[in-house]
Amino acid sequence: PLVYLVPTPAGSLALIVTPDTIHDLWLDAINETQLIDLLNQTWFAAYRQSQNNRQGWYDAIDSATRQLWEPLMAPLMAHLQQHQIQQATLIPTGYLSLLPLHAAWTEDPNTPTQRRYALDDICIAYAPNAQSLTAAQAISDRVQADSILAIDNPRNDLPNSEREVQAAVSTFPHPTVLRHHQATVDQVRSQLPAANIAHFSCHGTANLNDPLASGLLMSDGLLTLKDIFALNLADHAQGNHGLRLAILSACETGMIGTENADEAISLPTGLLQAGVAAVIASLWAVDDRSTMLLLSKFYDLWRKGNLPPDQSLRQAQIWLRDSTAKEIAAYGGFFTPTPDDRPYAHPFHWAAFSYTGI
Repeated sequence: PLVYLVPTPAGSLALIVTPDTIHDLWLDAINETQLIDLLNQTWFAAYRQSQNNRQGWYDAIDSATRQLWEPLMAPLMAHLQQHQIQQATLIPTGYLSLLPLHAAWTEDPNTPTQRRYALDDICIAYAPNAQSLTAAQAISDRVQADSILAIDNPRNDLPNSEREVQAAVSTFPHPTVLRHHQATVDQVRSQLPAANIAHFSCHGTANLNDPLASGLLMSDGLLTLKDIFALNLADHAQGNHGLRLAILSACETGMIGTENADEAISLPTGLLQAGVAAVIASLWAVDDRSTMLLLSKFYDLWRKGNLPPDQSLRQAQIWLRDSTAKEIAAYGGFFTPTPDDRPYAHPFHWAAFSYTGI
């Protein structure tokens, strides 16, 4: 089903839309004012200081996602499970679109991390609106996931990028890889319409005041959302069929501003409108190594394990979160002095990534 999440001054509302019915679920315990306070006083305040105070940002992620459980995600998860629903696409509106709802959590002594998260109960995808999903479904139906364009570290400042890109392209017969200085704005613009999958291992930036100027940093400048719109990726008249999936392994590609949260265009939303069926992107600046591990596992599950891409991301997140250092070292081929730790259990490492689209 589609689940519209609507915060109002008096409380919040979930509208659960299936092919047959619409259920309404009132969530009176969380209103717009509380959300604004949570975002301004906890979330964005800590994020702005995260370069200097990493622990403060870790604590803010923990606190905010914990506060989303009882009033919002617990009743929603219970309702969906009661109706035997295992997969849902959330359409969060307003301020709810700024938070990783799949990482809302409660204590649970029976799990490896002593917590249960929303994504443990349900496979959660996101969408900006229902109309975008209709277009995304049409692209997904006609595009085979058999060719990939990979952008590898245009600024030469991501030490784990090469391994990540290798994991991405290894299961495709004829990958196109633009490495380092080759990844210019013009080169990427010329190659993108011919690709079925695009993997960007590079930095990204969200422009909160001018969303169309948000983009991905190439070797010679910014590939903006405006540039990508101009390519008409899904324009049949030009022979373009659209992209099945774009993976933005870049910093804060999902961040949008509070000023215009209702109509704001995040990069994933913009890419869906530009002719991409689905986008994997991160809400905040993520750790280079944990991203490499997460996305390598994603490709294994999707391309070798034949899971759908949204399920592959979810399972890769659970794997990264729950694995011991020994298990991760065996997978990644490196040494660990602390084999029993769970080094990536904190949601900072895995919860930034979400799946938008089909």
